Amino acid sequence: MLIILRPPLTILILVLICSSKTVASSHPLNTSVHEKPGTGATPTTNATPITNAHPDTLYSQFLHASSISITPLGTIYITDQDAGKIHSFSLPDHTQSSFGNFGSGPGQFGSPVQIDATNGLKIYIADRGNRRIQLYDRTFQQLSSIQFEHLQDILPAKICVRPTGDLYVYNERSHELIQMDDRGHVRSITDLSRYEIREVTSIASTKNEILLFDRSQQFIHRFNPDGIYIGFTQTPENTLSIRIFQNRIILLHQDGVYETTSTQLRSKTPLVSFPPSISVPFRVDASAPQPVTDFGLTSDAVYLLTTTSLIRIPYDS
Repeated sequence: MLIILRPPLTILILVLICSSKTVASSHPLNTSVHEKPGTGATPTTNATPITNAHPDTLYSQFLHASSISITPLGTIYITDQDAGKIHSFSLPDHTQSSFGNFGSGPGQFGSPVQIDATNGLKIYIADRGNRRIQLYDRTFQQLSSIQFEHLQDILPAKICVRPTGDLYVYNERSHELIQMDDRGHVRSITDLSRYEIREVTSIASTKNEILLFDRSQQFIHRFNPDGIYIGFTQTPENTLSIRIFQNRIILLHQDGVYETTSTQLRSKTPLVSFPPSISVPFRVDASAPQPVTDFGLTSDAVYLLTTTSLIRIPYDS
């Protein structure tokens, strides 16, 4: 049975009221915070940007790389949607290998747009072109394929897997968030348009929440694991994407990558500031424009993914 969650009218009105509020800012990381629609607080900034990071291009032959996922054991997985391939890079030497080709059978992809490698034992891939989610083990043996046969209007564009095994899928066609259990059964469907969410740039999961980042409005919309809307948090202007790393929210910003300590974004620490050779999200250098599509983190570096390249930027020592 499919469950469509609809918010009370009063919650929707309060969300609309809150989204019209702005906070004056002289620093790119000052922001307004909304624990629930109608409440707010002013955070503080307590760090100085790092300026001596040096980028290193590890690979530059993608056709159109769209997402990156890094396992705790240090394997980087990347989807190349225009090549129908999944690339992997083993740390620390960044040994590269690839898997897959175009098609609709096992080990084939119509357009692999997003990957979530979880703890490295199960790898989830949103195969947008074939309207399915494919599940593989770390040797790329197929474990299962979620076909969404019971949903006629499906176009999986973003995915996020919680440690419990629950899978969250953003259906780009209907602008809905689909929650599935670890067996691929639909538990709930949430209509995101009811919360004035314009786009889903990225999905992330904390211990208690599902976070949907809307870049067009610079909001992180927060849901509980059952898909119930909690509230939203306004991000700093020019935030491009978000990640969860070691229980902290990480912001990909136009001038660097920052970590926060809570969903309130009250305290922010810069991990790297981009050197002059990188202009996010437009190009990596003036001679070869490369839009940045995603980013990931390890304990010692930030990995930027552009349409053609994988770039490593170490943290300040």
